[in-house]
Amino acid sequence: MLLGIAIGDACGAPFENLSFQDATNKLASVGLSPTRYTDDTQQALAIAEMMASGDEITPLKLANSFLTAYARDPRHGYSRQTLRMLLSPDPTSFLTSIPDHEKSERKTDGAAMRAPPLGFFPDRRKVIESAVLCASITHGHPDAIAATVAVSLLTHERLYQATPYPNLWRIIRNDVRNINPDMISWCDTCAGLLIPDREILLGEYAPYGVPYTESRIFLGVVIFLLTRYWDDPCRLLKEAIQLGGDTDTVAAVVLGIALIRGGEKSRIWDLVEGIEDGPYGREYVISIGNSLSERFSQ
Repeated sequence: MLLGIAIGDACGAPFENLSFQDATNKLASVGLSPTRYTDDTQQALAIAEMMASGDEITPLKLANSFLTAYARDPRHGYSRQTLRMLLSPDPTSFLTSIPDHEKSERKTDGAAMRAPPLGFFPDRRKVIESAVLCASITHGHPDAIAATVAVSLLTHERLYQATPYPNLWRIIRNDVRNINPDMISWCDTCAGLLIPDREILLGEYAPYGVPYTESRIFLGVVIFLLTRYWDDPCRLLKEAIQLGGDTDTVAAVVLGIALIRGGEKSRIWDLVEGIEDGPYGREYVISIGNSLSERFSQ
């Protein structure tokens, strides 16, 4: 899963913040060429390290893990607000760096992007509780918390139940409803789409792409992509990029989930060698992924 996240992230990063038209044109011109992963993989990696080592998911330990990961290996892609948090001198300062009233309005996809490893907990209730906690230290808006829970559960369902992709949204729907019922109609519509109808998937952002500022739109896109393109990881990656906007985050999450089970014969693995292999690059990601799987092996 972590390697899938890194592939999607590194491949999607060169297209980040491009409009869908520009992203589509660039993809046709230069193709897929992964290099360095960004904040998406780094934060998922920080959580995976905690879980693989047996650490409990607590606010202070999460903050410490995020600070440690960034300090040892600064990565591109963080928002200005998150960067300010990551420059905090200690975990307590990190947790108090955003006033509560600002946190309550924060609904970007930054919490959901790091959530896939949380689905490795065998206990479904622990997955949900950990996702809520993990989101809440940086994002207090119900959209952001619900999207984080949803991404964690998508991982969990594929890992432990091998739930067919077309059924995933139906299985996790009530869990999302319990956190934020206002998201259900939007996600129902996205799950039912047969083609990538931009006006429906993205609403007012259709001329641009997936906005990092809206977890609701992000989750709808993730559900749609996994429901429609789960059986072809290469196409899944390209469709994620061609939507434009927050291409690296969308590609990282959908590819990470899609490669939990299946895809062994896909040409997507040809891209692995392109990921940089510094101290915390490709081989490190693989090692943490293996440690996570070993700790939670069935």
